[in-house]
Amino acid sequence: MTATPVITSKAGRLGRLIAVSLAPGEQLTDAIEEVCRQHGVKTATIASAVGTISEVYLRNPRDITTLPIRQEHEFAPDIDTIVLQRPMEILSLQGNVTTLDGKLWAHCHGLFSEAGGQVRGGHVFRATIWTQGEIFLHELEDVYIDREFDKEVTGLPQVRFHDADVVG
Repeated sequence: MTATPVITSKAGRLGRLIAVSLAPGEQLTDAIEEVCRQHGVKTATIASAVGTISEVYLRNPRDITTLPIRQEHEFAPDIDTIVLQRPMEILSLQGNVTTLDGKLWAHCHGLFSEAGGQVRGGHVFRATIWTQGEIFLHELEDVYIDREFDKEVTGLPQVRFHDADVVG
């Protein structure tokens, strides 16, 4: 029996726009989570990001990956982890901040360019700022989004929508 796709959604309002300046050596996703903690933000989107990185760990599915994915950590057998250790421009970074197992989690996907203009991208496990990082985060109000692992279909943490007064 084929499962019927289910679309869920919840409307919220844009709240504060938080400007972040990251110094050399900062870890990108950890810093985004820390800034959200400092400002009491539980749910946000990444509005924009520019700067440079010196190292990035990216995830992409392997061409033989099947669902559900059983392990999704760096170098897990179901995924392809690419480590790039060279100065690169942040061309695009998009994603969101939600909670997973009660902790803030910055879920980021990015595009990065290296010398000669070659572009690499994927899910960002982590990235180290090289010269600077300028990140703008947009807080979401009236909605709280957390994640729960979908062990049956995808194996990945999937979003769950709640009214803001349900903040965990």
